[in-house]
Amino acid sequence: MATPESSEDDVAHQVEPKSMYFANDAMPQAQEVRPVRTRESTVIDPSKVKRDEYVMDTNNSSIVSKRSVEKLYFGGEPEYFRYFVSKFKRRSPLINRGYWLRMKAVDDPLPWLYLGKHPGLCQNTTFVDVDYPTLMHNKLGIVDKTEELKVLLPKLTKTNADSGLLASSDPYVAVGCDLYNVEILGHILQDHLRIGDSSVAVLLVSEVSTAYMERGAAQRVLGWAATLSDVRFCLLEQHLPDGASHPFAETMLAHFEKLKTPLTAVGTMPEMKRRFADAGWPDAGIDIRSLWELWSDPTFLTAEQRRTLDKVEAFDEWEEFALFASHYFLLLAERKADQDWSYRPYRASLAGSTSRLSLSSSPGTADSPVPDVPQEQPLQCPELPGKHVSRRFAALVPATSEISEGEAVGLLGGYGAQERLTDCDTFSRTEDLLPIQGPPMRTGIMCHTVTRLGATSNCIMTGGRTSPDKATAECWIRSDGMWRRAQSLPEGRYRHCAVPLKLPTAPRPGHTVLLFGGKTSEGHVLDEWLLWMGESGWRTINVAGDAPPARFGAAMITDSREGVSGVLIGGMTSAGRVLNDFWHWHLEADMTLHCRNVTARASAVLRTNASILGRFGAQLVRTNRGILMIGGICGGRILTSQDEILNMKTLRTHPVHGKRPLFIGASITDVDGGIIVLGGGANCFSFGTYWNKPSILTDDPEASLKCGWHLLTTQRPESGMAQSWDVPDRSFQPPQQYQQPNGHIGQGPSDLRLPEPTRIPRRSLSQGVDFEPVVNEGKPVVFSDGDIGPCTTMWSNSYLKEAIGVDRKVVVHSTQNETMDFKNKNFNYATQDLGAFLDNCASGAKLYLRSLSRNAPSDQPTNLADDYPEIAADFELPGELIYVVENLHSSPLRISGPVTMWLHYDVMANVLCQVRGRKRLLLYPPSDVSHLGFDAGASSSSVDVFNVAPAMRKHLVNTHPYEAILEPGDILFIPPMWVHTAAPTEGMSVAVNIFFRNLQQNTYAAGRDVYGNRDLGAYERGRKDIDRIVKSFDNLPADVSGFYLERLANELLEKARAVAQTSQLHTMYAELS
Repeated sequence: MATPESSEDDVAHQVEPKSMYFANDAMPQAQEVRPVRTRESTVIDPSKVKRDEYVMDTNNSSIVSKRSVEKLYFGGEPEYFRYFVSKFKRRSPLINRGYWLRMKAVDDPLPWLYLGKHPGLCQNTTFVDVDYPTLMHNKLGIVDKTEELKVLLPKLTKTNADSGLLASSDPYVAVGCDLYNVEILGHILQDHLRIGDSSVAVLLVSEVSTAYMERGAAQRVLGWAATLSDVRFCLLEQHLPDGASHPFAETMLAHFEKLKTPLTAVGTMPEMKRRFADAGWPDAGIDIRSLWELWSDPTFLTAEQRRTLDKVEAFDEWEEFALFASHYFLLLAERKADQDWSYRPYRASLAGSTSRLSLSSSPGTADSPVPDVPQEQPLQCPELPGKHVSRRFAALVPATSEISEGEAVGLLGGYGAQERLTDCDTFSRTEDLLPIQGPPMRTGIMCHTVTRLGATSNCIMTGGRTSPDKATAECWIRSDGMWRRAQSLPEGRYRHCAVPLKLPTAPRPGHTVLLFGGKTSEGHVLDEWLLWMGESGWRTINVAGDAPPARFGAAMITDSREGVSGVLIGGMTSAGRVLNDFWHWHLEADMTLHCRNVTARASAVLRTNASILGRFGAQLVRTNRGILMIGGICGGRILTSQDEILNMKTLRTHPVHGKRPLFIGASITDVDGGIIVLGGGANCFSFGTYWNKPSILTDDPEASLKCGWHLLTTQRPESGMAQSWDVPDRSFQPPQQYQQPNGHIGQGPSDLRLPEPTRIPRRSLSQGVDFEPVVNEGKPVVFSDGDIGPCTTMWSNSYLKEAIGVDRKVVVHSTQNETMDFKNKNFNYATQDLGAFLDNCASGAKLYLRSLSRNAPSDQPTNLADDYPEIAADFELPGELIYVVENLHSSPLRISGPVTMWLHYDVMANVLCQVRGRKRLLLYPPSDVSHLGFDAGASSSSVDVFNVAPAMRKHLVNTHPYEAILEPGDILFIPPMWVHTAAPTEGMSVAVNIFFRNLQQNTYAAGRDVYGNRDLGAYERGRKDIDRIVKSFDNLPADVSGFYLERLANELLEKARAVAQTSQLHTMYAELS
């Protein structure tokens, strides 16, 4: 069969008259597994049996990810993974891109992909599928039920054996065998296919399989394969390019340990090459490269191929992608008598072009990570004591006073544990400083810049993004400690460079900002130089001579603290390649920028280690050691602890000894006491998230204890202006209710007919959904066919009690009524043991739990992961709803018996994920609020719309109700301000309710909002304005006051109606986002 990048002509050269393609890549279980007895051994090791089961489980996640890539990135082509996945689940862009690269490196060993897509390549070829007997039986069961698969395997015959040879057809053989029994596998293949004959050419493909095996057993597989006369071995697997202590490797290894599938045979690429050589493979026939090296090689992927991926999904997780790809390798080994190793054109895509460094000298694969390069003094990075806030891709903010310079620094915005942040951390070495505050941004952002203006505390914030396709052009300037809007950039951008300049203007020097490059919402990469001209806004600067190509994520710094010249290094092209160049620039008096490419000079000093110069996402930090370039990623290889810090003065590296942070998304600056490293971390693919703790980069291991730096406070924008404000109780009292025996909206004795509810539309997530336009439209939708995790089957009462603990205390609503009434408080708050609460709900008690924050129930919103970590992993949102996670406010757990929730609205948008039981909901658009009995300033009503009282009918006839019945697994999107209530239709109900922000950040009321239903700041201020207006008429006669107040009220009502007629109130809210 062809190697991943071979052409048909190459295949003709490679394949002998008869060839065999071996695959070892398990399919997941699409139905219940029947017990299968194996006959490989008469002695069964129970621990190994259990370990094998865990290994088989890892395939479920892998095949779901490949199905996500197949559906999104290979549109229009036949889809075969779909038959092995019960439900489509869209993975995150990072995981999709990682699996796309895996599938590009190794065309997946699923025979139908070749038989169905490339039948011409399959002449005289037999596909041999080898896996655990259990998984092979499951795969064959799926084939039996799927005509699209059976038709490609003519005359498929099963043997009815428990293991060994399970089925065969003309192009396909299925073998159920544990690779620990490789001798038995060899006998089966020799008996059935004469695999040892010299006329048979064999290609073995193993994708993340042997790493789970004990090293001795894995080595026996390699040795057995080397006994074949004409054989190629293609292996894709994990490796440790910077050892097990690298933060990504540490997270990856811990993930597999947690799954009880440790990577026992994992090592480095040189070790793996030696293992193949020790097993009998000729050294000249072994090529090995990391996936990141393949991504960076234009002979493997063209620029257009890379750009095409961005058209499928906007992408900006480049550092995380590089870390993943750097920890996986592709190895191709071949062994054949009389092989001419000088002629291997079909291997060019793996071996690389002739311009590539040889494997013996490549820093990415040699035993020594930094060959031939002298080093500077080693550094250590001890962690600072005390608490911290997890955030990455934030921006440093100078202290609010020149007096505090060197004593404090702020860290603004960035991506936090669950959402993009608007708040600002203040780090200080003293306690008596004012907190550093950020501007009142509409929403949290990341990948922005904050640049200091001269020696003052004034600074300017530019650009940034929310999602990768939503860059902002906003700029904010802080002058004399106060933030205000500055002139916007010509176009939104993120990952741009910004440095301070001091212009020699008269009568006094001018402090300004020079900005270069970045990426726009549409994915355009910029080569634009802009200079901030104060009140005049931004001016485009012309470049004389050579101009640096367009890039984003570059590093830039001035030669001196106050000057008009500096350097620009690295960055990334629109095609996703890291630029390895070095530019010097100088701004002339006529505002022309002169640029000079000095890459050759620097490369000559670095010699074979020149690849560490050009980086993406690095930082240039001015220190007493000179300017240091720290962190980021480079093209083709991973930066290690030996070369991640480069001294730009000497072009020598500072190795980092001991535990070190992940220099990705971190913010680094020189302060009194050392070089402080704040924030940073990364999503380590699907293995978990690694967060840095604040640390000091120094040559003194005790520096973190001596320097005194710590997190002083975390401050939200304008939080100092926040006030607590209680909503007064009003006098609206609904009349006595009239209860209908059928439990539906009451018809009552009146002739007034109530409107029939409109069924809320349903949309299937299996078809793919762009959620953000749904949010912007501002209408409810029920999403079905989405995978919210195993909670829908696992969260029984017995499981919840065992997982959380029967003695866990919970505060619940307890009532004797069918419907709870928040205004009249016809319920009590009761503290119960979780076990008793669940038992009581199951027995029909009218109880209701809305979870609260475990540590600060009055101050902080609840979060399922923090407050119920024992069960949080059982629940997850489908990938299509990533917008919810990015803008998360809270995620309360809701459990109730047969009791109806009171009518209310939420200011936050939310999705209600039904886990267990059925629930009926009635919703009303915001324009109906005046008909539903809400007191002024109240977000809850006493009206029971399920059992309408006669006197309320005249109010409800003009409403526009919507209805939904939620089944387990359904997800209801409830837009902000939509009035709603819910009632279980049977037994208990269990749900997870996730609130998220979809409006501009500064529209929400400042201060606490534990439940996500505090009214918007404009409404709260407006009610105070009304009180002031009324008070202004106090000195007038009552009839005069009433006359004018009524006129004002009518004016306000007319304006409200005009707004409703032009855009509808709920649409207006959506457009604010």
